Amino acid sequence: MYNVPAVTQWKQEVKDVAFIRMLQAGKSQFPIEAGVPIRVDYNFYLGWPKGTAKKRASTYAAHPQKPDLKNLLSHTEDALSEAGLWNDDNQVDELAMRKWRCPRDEARVEVEISW
Repeated sequence: MYNVPAVTQWKQEVKDVAFIRMLQAGKSQFPIEAGVPIRVDYNFYLGWPKGTAKKRASTYAAHPQKPDLKNLLSHTEDALSEAGLWNDDNQVDELAMRKWRCPRDEARVEVEISW
């Protein structure tokens, strides 16, 4: 599958941060053993587009526009798999997702994982 440069950069950043967090948590826990069910909560914070009024661009709000949550999820799960978090993303048996608009300099993804 072809990824545009922004997606490739996104995946690399997710991978890098996931790897650092796994090291901090104790690398011996990872990858999460095959067959172990995993719950994941995702919050995607996407910066307001350029040209958004300054007052609005400094706020947080729901984000019912593109990109689709399923695309954000797919790329993020791929990055977490490549980082070695789990054996396979099919171990995820429960998930919650939400996307938000936020100030451009606060764009991020927050991922909470429990097993």
